[in-house]
Formats: sequence, C-alpha cells, structure tokens
Amino acid sequence: MADLSFLETDSNRIYEDVISALEESVREPLYPGDERRIFGDALVALFVSVYNKANDACKQKMLQYARGEVLDAIGARYNCIRIAPTTAKTVLRFSVKSPLNGNILISEGTRVTPDNEIYFKTTENVVLQAGKYSVTVDAVACETGANYNGYQEGTLNQLVDLVPYIDEVTNTVMTYDGDDGEPYPEVDGGAGDDNYRERIYLAPTALSVAGPHDAYRYHALSADSSIADVAVISEIEPKAKTLQVHGGCAFIGGKNYLTETLEVNGLNPENDYLVTYEDDLLMITLVGNAASRESIDITIDREMAGEVKIVPILNGGGIPDPDMLKKVKEACSADDVRPMTDLVLVEAPEQVGYDIDITYYTTEETESDCIETIEGAGGSIQQFIEWQGTRLGRDINPDKLRMLCLVPGNGTGCKRITVNAPEFTALRETQIAVYSGKLTVNHVVEDE
Repeated sequence: MADLSFLETDSNRIYEDVISALEESVREPLYPGDERRIFGDALVALFVSVYNKANDACKQKMLQYARGEVLDAIGARYNCIRIAPTTAKTVLRFSVKSPLNGNILISEGTRVTPDNEIYFKTTENVVLQAGKYSVTVDAVACETGANYNGYQEGTLNQLVDLVPYIDEVTNTVMTYDGDDGEPYPEVDGGAGDDNYRERIYLAPTALSVAGPHDAYRYHALSADSSIADVAVISEIEPKAKTLQVHGGCAFIGGKNYLTETLEVNGLNPENDYLVTYEDDLLMITLVGNAASRESIDITIDREMAGEVKIVPILNGGGIPDPDMLKKVKEACSADDVRPMTDLVLVEAPEQVGYDIDITYYTTEETESDCIETIEGAGGSIQQFIEWQGTRLGRDINPDKLRMLCLVPGNGTGCKRITVNAPEFTALRETQIAVYSGKLTVNHVVEDE
C-alpha cells in the first residue's frame, strides 16, 4: 500500500512550483545567481518543512499512522489504554549470623543490588525479631522493565542502604514479572506503538461476549505486553460416518462441518462428488459413475461448540512459560469476556524445528562485504531467523532466505545461492518455526 499523502511533500516538485510562481510574478526567467531565485531557494526549504509537518499531522488522525500520545488519544475512544511498564518482583531475606537481644527494623525502601547498576527495594517496613536469625520481605525493582527479570536466587546480595547489625541479604526467588509495557517510539523505535495499534484495532470486538475470535485475541494481547501474536481456534473433532444416498445426494449435520477436511472413501473429489450447503445441511452430490452408489463412507472434522483454544507467543518468538499461559487464561476467562458456555484452553505453540545449510557464491571483489552482509551480526541469516520465528503459522520458507541473501538492503548480496536447508514446510496456525541452532554455511568465490 502506497504511503498516504494529503499534501505535496516532494522537494523537487515544490521547488519547481515556487520558482515557476516567482517567474510568473516577475514575468521573466530567473537564472542561477539571481537574488530573486536565491530567495526562492530559501522559501523551498521552509515550504518542505511546513508541508511535511502538516501532512504528518493529518495522517496521525488515522490509526494506521498515529503514534505516541496521538495514538493514546485514539485508543481512549475505545477505552483501550496503553499497557504501562511494571517493576520486577522478588523476595529478600535479611539475616544475622547470631541472634540479637533486640529487634532490628528494616525500613521500607531499603535497597539491594547485585552489581551497583540495578537496584531493588523493600516494599514495607519489616522487623527482624529478637532471637531470630532472619526475616523475609517483598521487594521490587527501582525501575520498570523486563531487563530486571531473571536474576537468580542469591544474586541480590549487596546492601546499598546499610542496616545496623544485618550481616547478609539475598533474594530467595528469581526476579520476575517486570514488563516493558508498550513504550513510546522514542524508547523502542515504534514496536510498542505497533502492539498498541493492533489492540486498538481489535478493541471494538472486545465489547462482545459472544465469543468472537478477535475478542479473545484482543484480551490475550492485552494480558501482557510481551505477547506478540495469538492464534484463536475452535477445537475440532473428527467424524467418521456412513451416509445413505438418495437421488445421488447425501446429507450431514450443518455448517459447523469443515468441508476442506472431507474425505469420501474411494472417491475422487475432483471427479466423483461436489460439496455444497443447502438449508444449513452439508450436501454431498455424487457425479459420474459414483452417482449410482446407495451409501458412502466419509470422514470430516467438526467444530466443537464452546471449546476455544488460545495459543500465544512472546516477542522475538519466545515460548510462553506456565505463568504466562495462566495469565492469558485469566484474561480470557473472565465472566465479562467469554460466553458462560465457552471452555477456554490456553496452550504454548507447537515448535517445528529447522536447520540452515546454504552455499552462496560471490566474487573476489565483493567477498568480504558479502560475508558480513550474510553471516554477520544483523545479517541475512539472522534476519531470516527473526522473521521466521515471530509469527504463528508462518511457513518455513527457504525462498525468504534466498531473497534476503540475494537482495539485502545495502546491495551487497551474493551472486547466487543454494539452499539445502530448510525445506519448505507448511505450518498450522498453532505452530511456530524454531531455529535448531544447526548452521552450515559455505561460500565460493567465482569470477565475474
């Protein structure tokens, strides 16, 4: 889709318009060096700046282009608020080597650190009672963000604010639950806005509790800002039946049967039968030699009423842990979210692994640049891995790898490439492609 423009912002066209207008007003050509033309040159820069700002302001009234606080204002119309960042949590234990005769007060806000770079603080006053060796208290990171997660037990062991008589401090659980939220573009380049924009788009569906897939998707994405993609599918069950044929036609069930899964034993769907719906019944019309049959054996999948499976993935293709799955299920199972008859199931995606094995060809002149472009940090291989693992149901596609290697953004791609792995693999919407870590790369220098 072409970028929307309300005003002309091309500097060359604006320049032509300005100079043409000046020449028309003075009724003579304005040649380079003419003071009036120099004045026109200065006007062009001003007009380009003003037109770009005005065009951007107009575009931001639309969800697709809005960002930052303007996007917040659009979201507020739908009662869809940007997810705020949260602080990581843990539990701290303050200890003495020998019990004391008096109580020790550990004040709210007492800070600890693992490295003098990140800090956690206690959330309340707590007292180490006389005669006791230790006391525990909840603590939170001093700043928000997911980078405060994952500090293992025992790593928060340095007191910043000294407490008299306390000999040791440590965290008894790994730090957890810190979240970046949906940051403004100046923080993350726009990824937070992109996630928020998708939730706003889905927000109207959340007003319904009739169980539409988009409503479940909205609530799942809103459960945590680290959720990048969600698949919502109705559970299905296979059916095997023998159907009687009357007048060359057989009937079954209704529109909850998935026609693309239908198999009629012994018959070819291209030549022997047609499938349509009539009066909400699935009608199988036999044609050709098959029309004389009195019965047919079929297998077909049916959507199970009231069972919905929700499958999330995290940013960067991360697989959600049990705590995250629980969080999503709670968000999607509330009485004001789901129909009372719906059974909500939340599962991690099925991982489908793939290897990378390529041989690419370059010239002696471009060899070093080509190696860096394809194999280096942020190069074609890394781009492919990131692209492949960021969406559910995205087929494992070697052609994408070929394209990234042959036509990278900086124009230093290889001459040609042989991709031995991965092979094309179609994925279901509940599957995610995961790089196995097995990489084989060869490059060959050829003459022009």
